[in-house]
Amino acid sequence: MEQYPIPQFIEAEGKIAFFISFRQFFYLVGAGVICFILYYALPFFLFIIASFLIGAVSVVLAFVQVNGVPIINMILASIGFMAGGKNYTWKKKESLYPFKPIKRAQIKKIEEGPVLKVQQSQLKKTKTEVELRTK
Repeated sequence: MEQYPIPQFIEAEGKIAFFISFRQFFYLVGAGVICFILYYALPFFLFIIASFLIGAVSVVLAFVQVNGVPIINMILASIGFMAGGKNYTWKKKESLYPFKPIKRAQIKKIEEGPVLKVQQSQLKKTKTEVELRTK
């Protein structure tokens, strides 16, 4: 059986010249063509401002990566996330202080036992004594 070499690093983009891949070259040439068209369409001052902005955006799109992912993929993914539908799933969290459920038999035992009197404030006590006082 013949053996063939298995390609390695297939996720890496092919380089056209030096360190520039086809995607990066396309962004830079595209920005150059747009700036060339704007040179004839806009006054010189506006052309300088527009070409600076377009050049900066094209350099960012071509060379900036976030966690090894091109920035254009991150931008498109964030737009897709904001525009797409979301499915929220609620999951009940366990209580920090789990209590055992009280059974009916335990409730009767509690009722039969000594009952604690609710403490009343001094004002309520005085009010009750005045209302119940008979002359």
